[in-house]
Amino acid sequence: MEKQPFDEGKQRVADCIRLPLPLLEVAAGLMLLATLIWYVIDAHSLPEPFNATDIGAGGFPLLIATGTILATVLMIGFGLAGMMGGMERPVTRWRRPFYVLATSLIFIAQAAWFETLGVYFCVALFSTAVMLAAGERRPLHVLGVPLVLVAFIYVVFAIALNVVFP
Repeated sequence: MEKQPFDEGKQRVADCIRLPLPLLEVAAGLMLLATLIWYVIDAHSLPEPFNATDIGAGGFPLLIATGTILATVLMIGFGLAGMMGGMERPVTRWRRPFYVLATSLIFIAQAAWFETLGVYFCVALFSTAVMLAAGERRPLHVLGVPLVLVAFIYVVFAIALNVVFP
């Protein structure tokens, strides 16, 4: 039996969005970079004792944001190098663009309703919704994963770190 060569995204697939990977890296990287800069500005403006003077509520987000900004700038740099280089560009294919959009909207809704619904209910509800939007249909996974996730968050934050969530 002969091995089939990997098509590297060159074959046409119905209901598929094709984008050059370097273009996607630059576009997504710039959006992420703008969001991270906004995040850092908000973290710096937190009042005492949540500001960035310690590793507490303000310092930890700044630490995460700094690492993510560095990785994002690197990704943008590689994307620009790929766009300007004379080499053949890899292509990404999104086979289910509607589901990608739906999942993105679910994450935005989760962020908007996080404080209103409460952490535990919100995580359980939206992790279930994300799994369904991503195509998971096994009942044990759809019910079990959110429950385990909520239990993990409760044990780590509420019990171990004594963090009170809304």
